[in-house]
Formats: sequence, C-alpha cells, structure tokens
Amino acid sequence: MDRASSEACAAIEESLEPLQESLGYRFREPTRLTLALRALQQPLTPEAAAARQRLEFLGDAAWNFAVALAIFQSHPQAAPGDLTRLRSTWCSRTGLARLARRLRLPIPALLPHGPSQRVLAELLEAVLGAVVEDGGFETVCALAERVTAPAADASPLPVVDAKSSLQMLTLATQGRLPSYRLIERRGPPHHPTFRVALTLQGPQGEVRVEAEGANRQAAEQQAARLGLELLGNPQENGHNIS
Repeated sequence: MDRASSEACAAIEESLEPLQESLGYRFREPTRLTLALRALQQPLTPEAAAARQRLEFLGDAAWNFAVALAIFQSHPQAAPGDLTRLRSTWCSRTGLARLARRLRLPIPALLPHGPSQRVLAELLEAVLGAVVEDGGFETVCALAERVTAPAADASPLPVVDAKSSLQMLTLATQGRLPSYRLIERRGPPHHPTFRVALTLQGPQGEVRVEAEGANRQAAEQQAARLGLELLGNPQENGHNIS
C-alpha cells in the first residue's frame, strides 16, 4: 500500500467515530460506513466503485423521501410548490454538499482546491445509503427531522445560506415563500450585473427589497440577507441539526 492509500485509510478510520456522532446513529456493521467513505481512497477498484454507487442510489432515494416526509409533516399548510422548493434546500447538489460539511464528513483531497459539490453530494448519498442498509429507513427519517427542524433556541448558528434561511423562516412563520424577480441585467457580457427584487411579508405588510450581484444567484442571496434583517432574523440565526 502506497503512502497516499495509507493516509486515506487512516483518515477513514479516524472519521468513523465523530461521523457517527454527527449522524446520530451508531453502525452495527461499521464496514458499511467504511465502504461509503471509499471515495477517500483513489483509485477505486471496479467492484468497490460499483458497490459505492449502489449506496449512492439508495441514499439519494431514501433522503429525498425522508426530507419530503419531514417537511410535509412540519409544514401542514404549505402548498406543494413551496414544499418542493423547501425540499431542494436539503436535497439539491448544493444542499447535500453543504450538509456534508455540516456533518463533518471527511473531505476527500482529490483536487488542489478541494472537492466539488458533486463529489461531496455523492459522498453524503453513499453515507446515507449505508445508514439505510445498516439501520433501516427510520434512521434516515430521524436525521431528516433533525436537519429540517427549526433551531430550539436563538444561539448563533451560521448553518445555511441566506436564501434558504429566509425560505424556511417565512414558510414556518407565514406559511408562504418569498418571491424573487429579475428586474435588470446590465454591463458587458463578461462582467454583468444582475438586479433582483424580493417580495415578502414584513411586519407592516408586504414589502419589496432590491439587491445586486455578479450573477442572479448572488443577487438573490444578497436580497435574502436584507430580507432577514428586515424580519429581525439575520443570517446567523438559522436551523440546527443537534
């Protein structure tokens, strides 16, 4: 075994205990979790890669349903479209990558600038698949309930991006989601500026907030930050998994 492989094996072994604590589940067969983390060992044998991809498939399917069930039960007045957008907060590639970091999954050092969102998302899906295989669907449902539940206190928790925080806040308190609209794009093609308008229900009625960014997503994030401040919930107050 070369040095890189030895270091990868050591990283996997060191991560097993803290990762199980983050997941809130202790594996009966830790080898299942080890298999899910095999992305840390490159290259994978064809057999190991195929086994891990099967875990990714299982984890993806289970997590989508578990999150859908959790938010369906916790937001009984939400419209289907709102539930779909809220589910994407936790089930999209971006949401999965963010959750992988929150759960302190060991990060594979595959690239000089760190792993892509795709790599992190697939790593988490494999881990979730291992959880289902080892402990059943109920264990993933329990994690989904923790992840999507509002924090029980007001302690500072920078856990999700501003747009996701605002979505969860307004859906929980108002039963509706804020709306974003692109109102302007200006500047040269290689350096555009996007301006968006955010409409939401404020303390004194419906309000509109405008913000700019280098792309539409950045502009919407900035508008969401302003919206959170308007509602008296800056981004630091968010959702917890503990």
